[in-house]
Amino acid sequence: MNYRKLSIATPILALLALAPAASFGLNDTHASAQLESDVTHLHPGSDLTFKVVLDDPLPAGAYFQVRLSPVKVDQELPVVSGEPIDKGRKEFLLHAKLPDGSIPGDWHIKIVYLFLAGTSWTSNTLSTNQMPFVVEGSNVEVPTKATATIVGK
Repeated sequence: MNYRKLSIATPILALLALAPAASFGLNDTHASAQLESDVTHLHPGSDLTFKVVLDDPLPAGAYFQVRLSPVKVDQELPVVSGEPIDKGRKEFLLHAKLPDGSIPGDWHIKIVYLFLAGTSWTSNTLSTNQMPFVVEGSNVEVPTKATATIVGK
């Protein structure tokens, strides 16, 4: 992250980015994710299938949400787990379609939220590998600075 490009309105976000992810989630929960195929270079609009393996079985009624994002900016793509593909409730196959306007470049798993049964929001997270992949395409300039002025009463 390039901290020189953060605006004055984002100091709290900058502090949160510096904090370890485990401080906001479950310290003893781990997951791994891997691409199901050898395809690590994708294009905007591409279908993406990846496998997530948990270290312990997912409790009944629980689910997790993987947030994929470019490394250089935040363009989170939420991918929700479905039913496990094994009887032990540890392996999941997730499917996503990259947005047509996906920012090209390096992408990764930004965060994985764990929702226990009956919850609509959570701060529980699963630690995971980054599962890096590349979205190919033309460079897209993203604004990093804005100037505001008062124009009247």
